[in-house]
Amino acid sequence: MGDIFKREAAANPEPFTGERLTSALDGQTQIEHYHRYLFARSLCAGLDVLDVASGEGYGSAQLAQVARSVVGVEYSEATARSAGANFRRDNLRFVQGDARALPLAGASVDAVVSFETIEHFDGQEAFLSEIRRVLRPEGCLIVSTPDRDIYSPSSAPPNEYHVRELSRTEFLALLHRHFNHVGLLLQRPMLGSVLLPEGATTAEPLVFDRRGTTHFEACAVLPRAPFIVAIASDRPIPPSPASLFIERSDVDTDRLGLIQRTAELEHMRTLFDDARAQLSHTNAVLTETYGAATQATMAAQATERARAAATSELEALRSESARRLEELERTRGSLRTFLRHYLPRLRRHLLGR
Repeated sequence: MGDIFKREAAANPEPFTGERLTSALDGQTQIEHYHRYLFARSLCAGLDVLDVASGEGYGSAQLAQVARSVVGVEYSEATARSAGANFRRDNLRFVQGDARALPLAGASVDAVVSFETIEHFDGQEAFLSEIRRVLRPEGCLIVSTPDRDIYSPSSAPPNEYHVRELSRTEFLALLHRHFNHVGLLLQRPMLGSVLLPEGATTAEPLVFDRRGTTHFEACAVLPRAPFIVAIASDRPIPPSPASLFIERSDVDTDRLGLIQRTAELEHMRTLFDDARAQLSHTNAVLTETYGAATQATMAAQATERARAAATSELEALRSESARRLEELERTRGSLRTFLRHYLPRLRRHLLGR
């Protein structure tokens, strides 16, 4: 039997606001968050630890089970107070602070843990500089962030709580600017099955990923993982073990129902993704159609302006022609009068008759 330890959860959880995980939320998000903290717990035994963006405090409390001391830093003062009230430990405290200006002395901790934090603000270089400042020599950072290329494809709406997401390449480059050694793990919550050797092995994993209803993909790495977990330090980092989080209900008889509901949700998510892709395609067609209609409208407006100008010019020509005809008629009238009346008189006067 393995090591059995308590799952930490707030007795008085904060309401879920859409981004920060609380004990009021369960399901996939809870699984991925707990898994990160349990992985970090395995690396923090006997260490002084800083948990940046500690939120409700359950993760810091999980670390405090094995760490010498844990400080949770949370931007929200009310959340930090609530965490301190929910998790009372002699080796655990919570303080309010900004991740880019940590309220700790230099070289005061052996490990810094910060999950799903760096994408929430600008000044990411300042964040890493602060972590380096508070870490002791050869201390380590355990940090995670969503991989922008997987988590936020162009067809998906952006996460309104994220200020600057990073791709895997950008995240790795950022960490290498501050640490000599960086090791990466990929995380992807899923419904599936696990086959593990009974003993240790150096063989590559064999991963089968279901691709829709008609195909599977076989590979040696975890495909399409939306989250990256990194371990960074100035000392060499030993290879990380593969890590699994096995979710089960409290009552065995509920397990099949949970799996079925999860499968149904997965199916619904697939349908939603298909619908979103179709909507994206429809939007693209509508955008193209709107562009063509706009160009046609502009061309029609230009034609109308040209027609109005030609009509105005024609009316001006008509008015000018009418004026000249009127002048010509007056001239003709004057000439007829001269020929009928004045010319005979002039002739008689000249001829003396």
